[in-house]
Amino acid sequence: MNVKILKYLIATVAAMSIACSCGKNSLETPQEDTLSPIGFSNVTTKATVSDLQMNGFGVWASMTNATITNSPILDNAKVTYNTTTAAWEYSPLRYWVPETVFTFVAAYPYDQGIYTLDPSTSNLRLSLSETPSQEDYLIATNMTDTSVEGFAETVDLQFKHILTSVGLNIWRDGGKHQNDQMRIRKVTLGNIRKGGTYSSNTDQWEPSDERLTLEKTYENVSDDDNIGAVIVMDDGTLDAGGSSPAAPFENTMLIPQTLDGSSPVSLRIEYELKLNNAADWTEAELEAVLPSATWLPNRRYTYNVVLSSVTDITVYYIQTKVDPWGTPQVGGTVIIK
Repeated sequence: MNVKILKYLIATVAAMSIACSCGKNSLETPQEDTLSPIGFSNVTTKATVSDLQMNGFGVWASMTNATITNSPILDNAKVTYNTTTAAWEYSPLRYWVPETVFTFVAAYPYDQGIYTLDPSTSNLRLSLSETPSQEDYLIATNMTDTSVEGFAETVDLQFKHILTSVGLNIWRDGGKHQNDQMRIRKVTLGNIRKGGTYSSNTDQWEPSDERLTLEKTYENVSDDDNIGAVIVMDDGTLDAGGSSPAAPFENTMLIPQTLDGSSPVSLRIEYELKLNNAADWTEAELEAVLPSATWLPNRRYTYNVVLSSVTDITVYYIQTKVDPWGTPQVGGTVIIK
């Protein structure tokens, strides 16, 4: 089909909507070849851009000018990447109109059922009934003012993470007890908020009251499954040594939430140890509560747990800067007797 035939007179949307008893915008009036199509370029994110290019994303858009207010022109339109032309594409096309402000909201992954848009405020809400998520949810907002001459023909979208990435590393004390061996059998994190609803206008989550439990069981462990050793420095940081730690929940994406006395997240570690190269393994376990904190969107929180067979068990909460999840906050220390 000739591209010219697809051109629409968006400036007459309001009048045509009023004339239609169903109230639905009509965008099917042909227009001479004078308007430029709305396109998307420079789609950027801290996540892997190839994921967006492979799967596409959804876009909502509305327009406001002297005669109409927040008139929708795109409703979760799927935008995909054409590897041949190296361009983002969608259909049917929409077009720029002078003296008009366009508002855009975009979401990844594309889905027809989990997003809700309020046209009057351009507020996009995402509801997730359960995490940990198998998807890396991203939201982008952008407003383009075309009230001046020479407006751009493409919209740049900056996507951002809206979930929290949580990881857990389990080490053994590598200071005075180098001859002790430890291996993990089961790790449980409990009382985590299961789902919630995100609002793009406020960039805030409303966590649900439903809770979930994460479990990781290590089966068929052998004498070679000794977890990594560390030396705990005077400032509370960890100087890694020996083999790698056990990492049962690495980069698990969860609903942002607050951990405090009224909503603690529990930790239980079941493990086995050999004291000073003893002949047999003995069973041990740790039960603790993670330090109070707020898991924010677009942040990665790494909990380092040091298991000692002799002294008190110390849980070190350390946030580290790990791209692509942004700048961390400072953690604290909890002693478990």
